[in-house]
Amino acid sequence: MSLIPNTLFSRAMMVMISMIILSFIAGFFIFVIYFTRPMASSTADLFALHINSVYQALHQLNPEQRKRYLEKLESEGIVYVIHDENARPGRTAERFYERVFLEYYPQQLFDKNAEIRFDFDNVFYSEKNRLVWVKVNLGDKKIWLGTPMSKFKQPFPDNLIAQLLVALVLTLVGAYLISRVVKRPLKQLIDAADELGRGNTPAPIREEGTNEFQSMSRAFNKMSKDLKALNDDRNLMLAGISHDLRTPLARVRLALDMVDNKIEKNLYDGMVQDIEDIDKIIGQFLTFVRDGTDEAFSYEDINEIIDHVATGFQLEGKKIKLALNSIESSMVKPIAMQRLFMNLINNAWNYGRQDVEVETLMEDNHICIKIKDCGDGIPEREIERLKQPFTRMDVSRSNTRGAGLGLTIVDRIVQWHNGKLVMQTRDSGGMIVSVYLPVNLDD
Repeated sequence: MSLIPNTLFSRAMMVMISMIILSFIAGFFIFVIYFTRPMASSTADLFALHINSVYQALHQLNPEQRKRYLEKLESEGIVYVIHDENARPGRTAERFYERVFLEYYPQQLFDKNAEIRFDFDNVFYSEKNRLVWVKVNLGDKKIWLGTPMSKFKQPFPDNLIAQLLVALVLTLVGAYLISRVVKRPLKQLIDAADELGRGNTPAPIREEGTNEFQSMSRAFNKMSKDLKALNDDRNLMLAGISHDLRTPLARVRLALDMVDNKIEKNLYDGMVQDIEDIDKIIGQFLTFVRDGTDEAFSYEDINEIIDHVATGFQLEGKKIKLALNSIESSMVKPIAMQRLFMNLINNAWNYGRQDVEVETLMEDNHICIKIKDCGDGIPEREIERLKQPFTRMDVSRSNTRGAGLGLTIVDRIVQWHNGKLVMQTRDSGGMIVSVYLPVNLDD
């Protein structure tokens, strides 16, 4: 199971969110380089100018005047005073901004070695006064002067979280719009490809959208049209050949019957068998051409269809063992189903040493039909190949007759019914051909 979502919307959203996060990271470094340091430098200049002016004024006054002056500044909130030189207000520099601030502030002070401390929770927000303390030597004593940062507040983009939320919402909207624009033509293409895969000719895809999607739709429509033309030509050729062959074949059989008493029995029987084999091949051609796509679906009992087909074989003297269990009715094409079972049972009879068993049962809301024989089996590597038209297995089943269309016809009919064809070798020898048909056609 992949941890990365596999839908177009989620992938587009992830890419866009990643780009936004990367842009915010890059923006942070740009902010540090082009905003934080200049802001710290300008703030340090203002603080230094302010505290230097207070320091110079204090040195020009006598002790009594200093006291009144400091009281006035403190009452107006311009400066805060701690007269105990042994006090330790605030803390030393700990945060990034504070260390950057100290790169500039002492250089502008009256005393580059003055002790500096910080007294705030956060440089951008604090419930109490944010102060930068400087220890001042007045000659007769030392005091602490605190400069309130609120007096020199620098503009800061404190709505970054709101901006990020807006960006994420816009990302979701953008990802949805992108996936909508892309998914609509892709869904048309997928639906048309599925229809084509089932052997039908899909309606032309609308050539709309961007140039790339228009080119894709145009190419698919041309391919679909070419495949239909090729299929029509093939069917016409097969139908024509089959029709033209049956007339002279009937004349040959008639002539053979007229002279049967003048020909050796073994030669006569062999010629009759050859004619019947050729007629069966022609019948396969015609069945392949008349693919049955126009036949309507109807609710049918599969057991009844199998019993009807098996009765036909039994009238020919072929023994077919039936194990028909209780199953549900299903939407099928009845004539196509008869053709499917006739092909499978006929193959099992011809290639399975004339020991055929047909079983029906329910498996996971599917009707399962198993046709079992006792032949030589088919190598697994050959199974998919044998579903292709005009393909025959000549090695393990050497007595093959036909044009190699039987499994192709069966596989096509199974696909019409949204079913599954499974071929596997039996442990005791031979093959089990399983056809799975959904009870509901949409499953």
